[in-house]
Amino acid sequence: MKLNKEKFLKTEVGTELKNCIISWDKALHSCRVNGYHTEEYKRGRRTADWCQAQWEVYKMVLLQSFGIEYNFTWTDGYFGLVTTDEENWLFRVERTI
Repeated sequence: MKLNKEKFLKTEVGTELKNCIISWDKALHSCRVNGYHTEEYKRGRRTADWCQAQWEVYKMVLLQSFGIEYNFTWTDGYFGLVTTDEENWLFRVERTI
């Protein structure tokens, strides 16, 4: 089956996947700015771990359904889902700092 990215991201699964990745980004950012052993850090770490576990399931679904392996990428300038060769983005969110 061929992946139509725009249609997929409008489905319930696609919308929840994108929400999961956005939440993962926020949790990682929270971990970065809050010192270790603070409650904010611990809460962010739990959320990040949960999002990563959810992502692993979504990743399998995308691979089995469409034959495409996406990876989570996270930088100071953007985050999103992209193939290893960085040619095929499912979505990319630019940071506005």
